[in-house]
Amino acid sequence: MIKREFPFVEVSAEARRIVGEPTPGTRMYRREGSHEECGEWFEAIGKLFDGDVGLSPGGVTMYVPVTRAAVSKRLKEGRLTGFAFYITSQEKSFLGKIRKIKQRPYMVLSVSECKAWAEEMKRRLGYEDEAGVAAKDAILRRNPAARSLEHPSPSEEVEADEFVQKDPKDAGDKGVVYKEPMSRDELIELIQFIARTAVEEALGKLLRGKLGEKYRRRAKDGCLTHERKTKKWKSKD
Repeated sequence: MIKREFPFVEVSAEARRIVGEPTPGTRMYRREGSHEECGEWFEAIGKLFDGDVGLSPGGVTMYVPVTRAAVSKRLKEGRLTGFAFYITSQEKSFLGKIRKIKQRPYMVLSVSECKAWAEEMKRRLGYEDEAGVAAKDAILRRNPAARSLEHPSPSEEVEADEFVQKDPKDAGDKGVVYKEPMSRDELIELIQFIARTAVEEALGKLLRGKLGEKYRRRAKDGCLTHERKTKKWKSKD
């Protein structure tokens, strides 16, 4: 079998001013900023790569019969080019420290690279001699071995997802916190929690004795904590 060079998209010095620098040893380019800057980033990438870059990780299956975990694994191994943008904001902790909050990144990939990945998979499965592109595509999708070619192990899947979602340069930096944007239901729960806390504070001022002390203590020691499993806001008593 003839070994072919993978046709990665070319990321020029001009492009790097927009997409950022890659994580060492990979082709994963990362940027961060505001919502407005994210929109500008996306539009600029479309122009820089003549519309070739803009495919979401979930959209890769239109070209290659692999899982999203396989896409993340390939990105981590430097065998696929990815462009990520993290929406950031600032938050003051309960100790008064300012922290950078990063949301789950927006990510786009190259269509031409995904098509090349599919062709690479066909060669590995011995479909080079099959007649017609459509015929080869159909055979590839019907073959269960296609998904297993690059399917990650459970540990690889966790590591690859971590690599994609969080910039490795932030590892160990306590000033950076990764958070998911709040859903509508979570926002409603937070508002309800704040309202209850305000009521408890008011009751603590109005009531005397042990009952008033109870509400004063709850208002003083109350701490917003969010439990991912139950998705409930509660006081830290």
